[in-house]
Amino acid sequence: MSGSHMAAIHAMAAALERADASARVLGARARAARDGEGPAAAFSALATAGPEGLVPAVGTGGALAARHLEQAALAAAAAGPLLPADVADCASRAAAVARDHAGGAAALDPRGVAVVVQREVAAVRGLAAHAMPRDDAWHRLRLGTHLPRAAWMSALLLACARVVREDPGAASATWHAAALVAGGPPGACGTRPEDVLPALMTDDALPMSVAHSVETVAGAMFALSRRGSVDSGPLALARAAAARLGSPAAREALVTDPMRVIAESLDAIGAIASSAMPRVARAGVPRPVAA
Repeated sequence: MSGSHMAAIHAMAAALERADASARVLGARARAARDGEGPAAAFSALATAGPEGLVPAVGTGGALAARHLEQAALAAAAAGPLLPADVADCASRAAAVARDHAGGAAALDPRGVAVVVQREVAAVRGLAAHAMPRDDAWHRLRLGTHLPRAAWMSALLLACARVVREDPGAASATWHAAALVAGGPPGACGTRPEDVLPALMTDDALPMSVAHSVETVAGAMFALSRRGSVDSGPLALARAAAARLGSPAAREALVTDPMRVIAESLDAIGAIASSAMPRVARAGVPRPVAA
């Protein structure tokens, strides 16, 4: 087992997460477009308020998701013996299927492309969950999934908060857009627009929430620390971030100063990521596609 193989595992998981995030936005934007100009305008505002690539330009989301799946397939092929061959084959197939849908006539149906990409991502993840032993590679896979997810959701919520600060009248449509992206059953993020931010920041029962991802990261760090694969520093950072998100003070501050709380969360996630990344040579690991 080499360091480059472990880095490839992390890279594969991160690319799958980027593909899933792109598909979530693509599908949510298509659903919002059917609800009228207000919901659709919310995504345009988020594209301006957020970092480049957070909300892809109209007509580019499917191709971007397909590129991320291609990146995942390349990383899977570079993972060597750490990844079961069936999982690597599944990632390759997923990339081919997404490429066909994003580049053909099916690209005219963005919601359809989003569904295809999410199903292919789920297939790779599901097979990995059933085939991989719970060793260092598995826990690196969890880090590669949930560190990007926590950062991406924080960035989305920060963009939402910026839009609402500039245009309070857009609050309902903006938080509805965030709930659409998060997905889940109706009402999972609450029944009122003001419920969405605290739910997606602090409710660890929601798979797309920042709190859930940070807690998952802390769990993976703990498992790796017991094996001597990471030192105590990253684990302490992850546990501290999880504790902050779960505190009553964080929920109260989300009402009075939401941008500060979200920005602090982003900073903490960045610190965890920089300390948690495998400190290995990355020879043979493909360069990530920019989000």
